Amino acid sequence: MTIENESPIPAAVAPVAPPAAPEPEKKVGGLFLTLFGLVNFGLYLTVMMPALFSLPYKVGVLAPDDKVALLGVVATVGAVVGLIAGPVAGVLSDRTRTRIGRRRPWLIGGVVVLALGSTLVALSDSIPALLVGWIVVSLGGAASAAAITPIVAERVPEAQRGTVGAIVGVATQLSGVLGYTLGSALTGSMLLLFLVPVIALAVFGVVYMVVVREPIVELPRTTVAQTFRSLVFNPARHPDFALVWVGKLFMQIALAFLTTYQLYFVIDRLGFTAEEAGGKLALVGGIGILVTMTFAVVSGMLSDKLRRRKIFIYLASALTAVGLVLMSFTDGFGLFIAAVLFILGAAGMFGSVDVAMASDLVPERDQAGRWMSIYNLAATLSTALAPVFGAALLVLGSSDSTNYTALFLVGAGLALIPGIAAAFVKGVR
Repeated sequence: MTIENESPIPAAVAPVAPPAAPEPEKKVGGLFLTLFGLVNFGLYLTVMMPALFSLPYKVGVLAPDDKVALLGVVATVGAVVGLIAGPVAGVLSDRTRTRIGRRRPWLIGGVVVLALGSTLVALSDSIPALLVGWIVVSLGGAASAAAITPIVAERVPEAQRGTVGAIVGVATQLSGVLGYTLGSALTGSMLLLFLVPVIALAVFGVVYMVVVREPIVELPRTTVAQTFRSLVFNPARHPDFALVWVGKLFMQIALAFLTTYQLYFVIDRLGFTAEEAGGKLALVGGIGILVTMTFAVVSGMLSDKLRRRKIFIYLASALTAVGLVLMSFTDGFGLFIAAVLFILGAAGMFGSVDVAMASDLVPERDQAGRWMSIYNLAATLSTALAPVFGAALLVLGSSDSTNYTALFLVGAGLALIPGIAAAFVKGVR
């Protein structure tokens, strides 16, 4: 998160304040919800499959003896690239003017760049080559997310945001489960392992763009300097949004401790091969989908009906902490399943309600791309921080780089922070 400069902007270069865009009032229908869910599934498949399986597997193939440290380096560099590119893409997409809309060019370009980067990663024969490809992937992911993420704030009325958040949460979990399933099935072809998620996003993206019309929202033209200036905000002026951002950051760091090193955990502590681990994780994820869907859908719909968001954040925070404590002491597959189900249920609840709460608290509706990109910056930053601190925790007091107990206990502590932050939010109940 960046801090806005308190000195006034000279009038000659001050951006013209556009009229506030009205809060969406018309409810979206079943077709929109279905297509939006599918395009989010495609987007998150390009994120979750590499994060959970493909990238750790590729690093393990190239450098089996140094996989933990090198995975941390690659993941962190990619996250830093996304950290910079994400907000820039969000703001620029707000200002884009083309005959096909302002979001669609970013989705099309993002898919093309993702395909190029994924091909480079798949064909890489060294860690430096893989790193270059992963940087390209990160750029493509930032562009694609800038086209998709603002849709909730722009198109969906407040009364439906919890429901839409639940759909996005389910799409995320489905992408993770299928990521393991597809990953373990595609280890014989590195090219397919990395390109299949991009193909899925391309297909669902085309269908969405053909069927769903993009609303016309005019913003005044801006200079490059004004664009970069708009990337900063003062948390003191928007404290509620800042608190949601902080909660998102720490929850995502806690979850990233698990997602980044889960494959290695199952291999190192539980003794499975990479292919066996993929199958086991897919099995657990398949069971977890029912838990995730239940928590995400029920929580999202209840939060809309009750017009309360914070209670669900409290519960999600506590359940995540419980699951990570269980994970820290796991020494068998049965306890592993129990811990994962706690975490998946909590993640479903948090994902559906937190994005609704963030959308409720967007300070400027007509610049939803900017604000939701800043919101997503928390998740991107977590992927930069988690591998660095995670790798350090794994070697803490251990000569074999497998101190998973320390990793998950620290994660449990971090998972409690979103609940604490939510208690101070005043703009929603």
